[in-house]
Amino acid sequence: MLINAKISVFLFLSNRQPRSRNFLLCPICKKTHWSLPVHLRRSCMRTSSEADILAVVESAKRAVSNLLRTGRVWEYSLLSRIMQSPDTIGRMIEELESRGNAVVGIPTEAPTAAVPAVPDVPVEAPAESSSESSGELYQCPDTTKQGTSLRERMASLGYYKKHSLDHDLLVSFAKFLQFDMSNENFKQEVENVARFLYFMDPQQASLLFVRQHEKSREYFLKLSEAGLSKQTVQNYIKSVKRFLKFHTGSTDLCFTDRVLHEDCKNYISFLDNIQMATSKQVSKETTRKRSVSLLNIKIMNWTHNVILTINVLIIGYNNASLYLHRFDTFQEGVLSSTQVTAVLAAAKKDFLAVIGKLHAGECSPGHQLTLTELQLVLYYLEAIVILEHAQRPGVVEHMTVTEWISRRRDDTRPGFVVVSTQVATFVLTQEQEMWFDLYFSEVRPVMLGKKRKRVEDDDETDERFFISSTGKAIYNASNDLERLHKK
Repeated sequence: MLINAKISVFLFLSNRQPRSRNFLLCPICKKTHWSLPVHLRRSCMRTSSEADILAVVESAKRAVSNLLRTGRVWEYSLLSRIMQSPDTIGRMIEELESRGNAVVGIPTEAPTAAVPAVPDVPVEAPAESSSESSGELYQCPDTTKQGTSLRERMASLGYYKKHSLDHDLLVSFAKFLQFDMSNENFKQEVENVARFLYFMDPQQASLLFVRQHEKSREYFLKLSEAGLSKQTVQNYIKSVKRFLKFHTGSTDLCFTDRVLHEDCKNYISFLDNIQMATSKQVSKETTRKRSVSLLNIKIMNWTHNVILTINVLIIGYNNASLYLHRFDTFQEGVLSSTQVTAVLAAAKKDFLAVIGKLHAGECSPGHQLTLTELQLVLYYLEAIVILEHAQRPGVVEHMTVTEWISRRRDDTRPGFVVVSTQVATFVLTQEQEMWFDLYFSEVRPVMLGKKRKRVEDDDETDERFFISSTGKAIYNASNDLERLHKK
């Protein structure tokens, strides 16, 4: 009986797996095994020598040791570079494998790499004392063309060459934009026209380009081929169109040269036709960017789940939750389409309650609203422009009163109004127009009243459409969206 007891204890101890032993990865079948030497001798390396088997085992031990020591910590900057790379999945797989992980089930034909969404950030207006502008209006680099930047490519092709801004045609146009139109980016727009005039006639800047329709079409096509976004090309067309409207309507051209004046009017109609075709391409481009952005978010979530699963298996769920918190900071500021709808829907009830007060005439004008209610109206309207209409924050930050007053009815869709800013165009419903108009007539004057208690000579703030609770033009629309999201 004593012998049987000893045998039972021996069998129990021999079969019990030591807790300190790590599962090792077989480099051949890509599976982990409690006893890698036994697995190799019986399966994957049964025809190999003992020395080769032991070498593989030692290599697997070093790999798991390195994984436990360095593979569990990820730098935020590294994750950021991975997510911004053209081939996000391939780059992530490469990084995982370099840390001793194995990725299985990779399709034989690699899926199309997701191009990360490039944030469309408008170029800031140049200071008036500056002699050179900062570059293109809303230029979006084409990530499919590697090797040289967009600016370098444009310069190499000669599309940055321009006539002198001191030419009479351009000087008068600049004064019109600066003083009559209160255009803050007038220097940049004048430079765009100067580049166009140089392409049409490198020898002399003149209005005779209006008789060269085919060459004009070629110029806008070349801008697209160079990598400028459709929206940027649209802005070039708008600049040339505004340039011609100034010379046909605000100068003596109709008296000095009636034939050229008529040719300019015909050329404006020609630009209208190009704009109509380009606007469809802009819509497709915006839709594509949204799709790419959503796909990029899905890939980021997939990466998150893969890394979290690996860390759970290695260090346990409780410790992996610390990593989860770190990785979530990587996704801050990225909203999916569902979250966008949720943000607007969550705030709409309170927003409509404030609008109801204004619409019913309970406030005189807006003075009985609390600061929180005033901010809610401001933040919600900003969110409509940026989230629902997919415009850049710069559109909100630089939208002017003149642009709002100049809104027009949409001839193709009854009940809609078109708001055209200096760098973008978006369409509001009749209800949204009413909200914006109530803000303009009831809330905005209250905001400006707060400013006048401090500063009396800030004409720039008076012209901006969106005014912060401090009485000044809003500084960062993205921060306002974050505050609305937190509410």
